Amino acid sequence: MDDFVSTEFTSIYEDEENRRKTSSFIYSIPVHSHSSIPSVDPTIINDATETNIKEKDEVPILSIRQIYKNLAILSIAFVLLFTAYNGIAALQSSLNTKGNVGINSLLVNTIFIAFSSIFLTGIAMDIFGLKWTILIGEITYISYIAVNVRPTPALMYTTATLCGLVSAPLWTSQATYVNCIARYHARHTQKKAELIISLFFGIFFAVFSMSTIWGNAVAYFVLNDSNNPQRVNCGIYFNPLTKNGTEKSSNIDDTKRYILCGIYAGMGVVSVLLLILFLDPIHLTERQPIKQSLKKAIEVLRSLVQWKFLDQLLLVPITIWAMIEHTFLTAQFTRAFITCLVGIRFIGLILIGNGICTALSSYIFGRLVKCIGRIGCISIAAIINYSMIIFMYFWEPKDNQMYILFMVAGLWGVADAVWQSQIIATYIVHHSERDPTVLAKYRLWKAIGSLITYSYASYATIEVTIFILFSFLTISLLITLICCSCSNDSPSTYRNLDTRYTTNSDVVNSSLSIVITESPTKMNETSFTTDVTVTIGNVTLEFNPPSKKPVASGPWSFARTWDPDTYNFDTNCRLSL
Repeated sequence: MDDFVSTEFTSIYEDEENRRKTSSFIYSIPVHSHSSIPSVDPTIINDATETNIKEKDEVPILSIRQIYKNLAILSIAFVLLFTAYNGIAALQSSLNTKGNVGINSLLVNTIFIAFSSIFLTGIAMDIFGLKWTILIGEITYISYIAVNVRPTPALMYTTATLCGLVSAPLWTSQATYVNCIARYHARHTQKKAELIISLFFGIFFAVFSMSTIWGNAVAYFVLNDSNNPQRVNCGIYFNPLTKNGTEKSSNIDDTKRYILCGIYAGMGVVSVLLLILFLDPIHLTERQPIKQSLKKAIEVLRSLVQWKFLDQLLLVPITIWAMIEHTFLTAQFTRAFITCLVGIRFIGLILIGNGICTALSSYIFGRLVKCIGRIGCISIAAIINYSMIIFMYFWEPKDNQMYILFMVAGLWGVADAVWQSQIIATYIVHHSERDPTVLAKYRLWKAIGSLITYSYASYATIEVTIFILFSFLTISLLITLICCSCSNDSPSTYRNLDTRYTTNSDVVNSSLSIVITESPTKMNETSFTTDVTVTIGNVTLEFNPPSKKPVASGPWSFARTWDPDTYNFDTNCRLSL
């Protein structure tokens, strides 16, 4: 499938409404499928793409009741599946330490997620359809969960490979399905499709976000009496290559393993049954030939080596960092600090606290970005990360200081919320309109970040890891600040506006008359108190406040004309105050 970036999305606000819109894009390269945030996010498909869905006279549109039923079934099914998968994935670095099979399986999974995102997504949907692509994906995830009963390398790596191959088609099919039923709902209610799509995706991910909490809660209660902490050489002194310590601290009896994997696999089976019995199939009419899908994949790969925008290239280090710091928590912190110090049973409990802090911080910083801008939010996240990195380096872990583990994990979640939300917002706002492959690149760099962490997590000491984190954060932060300075990313306000403009051919310099209003509420001259920049396509028009004369821009002279009584606009633009 193509990446669709709505031309109407130009706001940099990360408030609740726009966070729903920000998450409403298909990112071609999904990454961290075992995290609380899905690897592939859904798309707001514009009206031009609606021809891919069977028209009203070709297939009966679902009733309102069916629409709500399907949204509920799909949401519950994904919560059940990823409650299980997120829970077992978070334990891999501590549960399956023999031969590092746990971490290595996640590494294999990430590699094949990137591959499937580029080559298999469209093909799978064309062959199997939406419902059965989702079902095949879920069954494959269940197989990975089930083999943790006997985590041999052959079984773990095989199922991890299969999970990687189905991950992108699974999430893209989910996104397309929600988009379809949202558009059906918009037809019934005669409301704007984009608003209903944003609402439906907001509902889906509000429900889905609970999967991390439930998954970690199950792990905590099942492993509640499986406590065999190492209590020595933890934290900065931890060495994953020290056999006795690592295997002892993560050892649980077979009964607990069977119960845990049985509960998780059972939840996956219930999820599949719900989809088979109650999810209505939706068919797409225009299916792409395999040759066309492969051609688009090659275009994405080619764009990765043909950089046209320097400021986009400068975002690569911070994008990789966002995944390095995110993966550090589950790949190394859980094993070196939690399992080693207080036991494997507390991983779930501490990660619940991390998830709650991440969710709350996403909302808080979405509001705060209006006041301090993206640079301000990134600076706060960097300060938090620096503080925790330095603290972990100098802290002498003691088994009666479990509250410190909650503190570190919680604050790390606060910083992670900023990185995950603000970096994708930067890509969308500044690059999505001029580079259709930008979201694919974004996901690829995040995949590389995961691969970097998984590649050394089973071999590097925590002391070495601390230096890696500190160095990578410093370098990426400096480059990002340069990038933000180049793009003039100060605390500005962007509004979606409509414009109507006409040219006067009788004037030599083609004087341009522009009428601006804020849709749907009209805005008059008194609303402007600072310099105004209007962007229409590749042309930038600059205006001073009403008390000053207009500023010339480009080869033309632009005349500023305000007409608050006029409302007949159809061309999108971006206004910066």
